[in-house]
Amino acid sequence: MKFDSIMVAAEANEMILPEGWGQGRATFGGLMGAILIRHMQAYLARELPEPPPLRSFALTFVGPAVPGPLALSAEILRSGKSVTQMQVTARQEGQVVSTMLASLGHARESSIRVPGPAAPDWKPAEEYHAIPFMEGVSPDFLREFEMRPVAGQFPYSGSDKPDFEGYMSFRERPERQDAASLACLVDVWPPSVIPMLTKRAPSSSMTWIMEFLEDPAELPWTDHWLYTVHTDSFADGYGQNRSVIWDGEGRPVAFSRQTIVVFG
Repeated sequence: MKFDSIMVAAEANEMILPEGWGQGRATFGGLMGAILIRHMQAYLARELPEPPPLRSFALTFVGPAVPGPLALSAEILRSGKSVTQMQVTARQEGQVVSTMLASLGHARESSIRVPGPAAPDWKPAEEYHAIPFMEGVSPDFLREFEMRPVAGQFPYSGSDKPDFEGYMSFRERPERQDAASLACLVDVWPPSVIPMLTKRAPSSSMTWIMEFLEDPAELPWTDHWLYTVHTDSFADGYGQNRSVIWDGEGRPVAFSRQTIVVFG
């Protein structure tokens, strides 16, 4: 099942999580984030005359979401003149598998302007090799995406340092460029410490915070987004990393931060 079809299904209160998007025993976390965002967008379109753009979300992966029936619910916690606060939740068999708190806000007049970080000076994406999908080795969901490393080490290369940089894109361009599709892309990259391992080990995200500097839906189309990640700390199997995302014109569009778990 393709991304666009999943996003259409996510607008309803019940859907079926498809096969083919696995990340270990669970459904790919980026897809779960995109599903919650799209469900929220559809709900707001029915409830508010002019829904504000998404400014940030905090997503907790409570349990593994598996292929099969998924129930979705959205609630407006508060809606003011400029800012709307929401909660969106996904359940399977009555149990919460993920929940998101989202903050949305209309633009305000302000005399303050602090620019985001400048984009790295890379060659065009086409000049870097894409990581190939390897059947039976790569996670299933990577069939849908393309990653082109620019700097840093490959996963499981035994590097003495974490972190990496590169381009990311859908293999098949989605119908919409918005917060949902960009969030899905951002989670494609593995945990930032994976290059330090010498063999494969299970890993997952516990929490995920993403902040939008721009509304992707209002920007020119980008096929290849720029991504850099930095590990703040890692110990006892848990770590914290933060990343920056730029569009094709070098515009900083989002920050992402995750608490990760690596069993290795």
